[in-house]
Amino acid sequence: MRSYLRLELVRGLRNPVGLVMLTFFPLGLYLLWTKVLDVVPRGQMDDFAAYSMVSMATYGAMGGALFIGGAIAMERSKGWLGQLAVTPLPAHGYVTAKLVSGAVTVLPSIVVVLGAGALLSGVRLPAGTWPVLVVLIWAGVLPFAALGVAFGYTLKGQVANLAMMIVYFAMSVLGGLWLPVQAMPAGMRALAELSPAYQAGSLGWRALDGLPPTGTSLTVLAAWTLLFCALAVWRYRRAL
Repeated sequence: MRSYLRLELVRGLRNPVGLVMLTFFPLGLYLLWTKVLDVVPRGQMDDFAAYSMVSMATYGAMGGALFIGGAIAMERSKGWLGQLAVTPLPAHGYVTAKLVSGAVTVLPSIVVVLGAGALLSGVRLPAGTWPVLVVLIWAGVLPFAALGVAFGYTLKGQVANLAMMIVYFAMSVLGGLWLPVQAMPAGMRALAELSPAYQAGSLGWRALDGLPPTGTSLTVLAAWTLLFCALAVWRYRRAL
C-alpha cells in the first residue's frame, strides 16, 4: 500500500490541470477582488482582504477534496479497479490512498492563497494565526473528500466530474465563499448556515479574530462528515 500511496501522491502533484484549477483559480479570484475590483470602501479593504483570503483558500481546498471522486470515477470507467483487484492491494487501501493523497494535494491551494494575502494584499495577523488557519481550513474541507468518494463510486467518467462541478459551485455560493452570507436574503442565510461549506469557512473567519470554532460549526461539520462517509461506504460496497 505504501508504494501505491506514493504513486497517488506523485500523480496528484504532477497534475497541471488540477493544480491550476484548484490553486491558481482561487488565487486569481482573490487578487481580482482585492487588487483589481473596487468592491468595498477603502477603509474596509483590510478586513475584506482577510475575509476573502480565508474564503478563497477554503474554496480551493474544498475543490481539491471533492474532486478525489473524479479520479475514482475515471479509473472505474477505464477498468483500473479491476486490475488493482488482482494485486495484493486491499480494496480499502485504494480508498485510503485516494483520501490521503487528496488531503495532501489541497495544501498548496491553502498555502498559496494565504501567502498572497500576506505578501500581496497586506494581511497582517499574529504569527501563530497563520499555521492555525492552514490546519482549520484543511480540517474543515475533509467532509468533501468523503463526498467525493461517494460521487466516484456512484457516477462514471465525465458525468461524475460534471456533477461534482455543479455541487462544488453551488455549495461555494451557498456557503458564503463567493458572496458573504450577510448579504443574502434571510431565508437563504438560514440555509447557508447549515451548509458544510459555510461552516468550513467559519473556522477560518473566526480564527482571524482570534476566536475558536463554535460548537455549532463542529457539530454541523461532524454531522455532514458522518453522512458523507456513510454514503461513501454504501456506494463503495454497491460498486464492488
